[in-house]
Amino acid sequence: MRPQPTSSASATWPETDPDEHAGRLVLWVDDRPLRELHMPAWPLLKDGRADIFQALPLGVDVRGRAVNVTLIFQNLLVGAMPRQGKTFSVRVLLLAAALDPIVQLRVFELKGTDDLSPLRKVSHHYASGIIDPAIEACLRSLEDLNGEVERRSELIKEIAAKHPMDCPENKVTRKLCENPRYDLAPILAAVNGTQNLFAHPGFGDRAAELAERIIKVGPALGIILILATQKPNSKSCPTGVRSNVAMRMALRVADQDTNDMILGTSQYKNGVRATSFSRKDLGIGMLLGEADDVQIVRTYYLDNPAGDAVTDRALELRSAAGTLTGVAAGELSVIAAAETLVDHAAAVFRPGEASLWNEVIVTRLAQEHPSCTPGGARRTSATHWAPTGSNAGSSNGTTARGSGRTSAAST
Repeated sequence: MRPQPTSSASATWPETDPDEHAGRLVLWVDDRPLRELHMPAWPLLKDGRADIFQALPLGVDVRGRAVNVTLIFQNLLVGAMPRQGKTFSVRVLLLAAALDPIVQLRVFELKGTDDLSPLRKVSHHYASGIIDPAIEACLRSLEDLNGEVERRSELIKEIAAKHPMDCPENKVTRKLCENPRYDLAPILAAVNGTQNLFAHPGFGDRAAELAERIIKVGPALGIILILATQKPNSKSCPTGVRSNVAMRMALRVADQDTNDMILGTSQYKNGVRATSFSRKDLGIGMLLGEADDVQIVRTYYLDNPAGDAVTDRALELRSAAGTLTGVAAGELSVIAAAETLVDHAAAVFRPGEASLWNEVIVTRLAQEHPSCTPGGARRTSATHWAPTGSNAGSSNGTTARGSGRTSAAST
């Protein structure tokens, strides 16, 4: 028997008893649906720190019992219809991980709404947007992670051979991660809105190839991926990627196909049906992979102001531990936030220049800020600048050789 609501009020929940015979039925009946029950505060809201090697607080189940998630050594796929709580679910786990100062965060909010902005101040890599620079930043981070997988794989073999007690089963431990000699800090990378990454005509195929490899090999090496999307079909989250993710969470979905894309083949047939949630069941989903059976979980509610307060504490922890790197440390790179590109682009305009061809902007960026130059430089178009408030279009001009032409320009 799978936990399922047996009424439209979602207040009756049958389930098995894992400590008894499989035929034993436990029936929990409440007088209110889960969405109306009093929700306790997130345990780490005011104080405390987290340990990525231990379970992180995600939410509560139908009886109000805590539901925690162990991210180390596994990946997570979150899926649901729009505006059902995917981003909030991802945010809760990222904020918890931020309170472990040894965890390196790489956060890519590819919905374009910057819903994960509080995490910027503690992230090694951070980008937000649906424009090419943000999506390419995610791809570059995945390429970097792929190289890290290769480095760690060789290093772990060496450590396991020389110091087997420090590396049981050829996996990282917290003691190993805290040893600066090895540079094996856990890395948690999150991509919110994978449909805009994997379906991208220029970057998607390579991103899928990298993500699949990282998902298969990375967890044992301390590299974790969290992927969130609306409907993980072959374009938005390719089969090779999602089929290798051990932990799944589905909030409300529209149909059987989407249900099984997120939770796994035949789960709908087996009674695990996220289609049973209503549009009022915000933040409520089915979690597979943490416990022996499916768990119904209502995630803690943390908005961005609360997230800012949490990441302020996380920043203090990381500053004290000396673990601020990348964007959080003020370092600029090709992975920097997308708006950094626009800031530097504005700086290459010279006195008297009201507009420039985009290729001129990119050429100057390459000379003055090479680490922020977008890939496919000569291909850079108005797409990069439009969401930033800059004006983009076409303009007549004269090339350096004196010939006239019309090209894409920005002001």
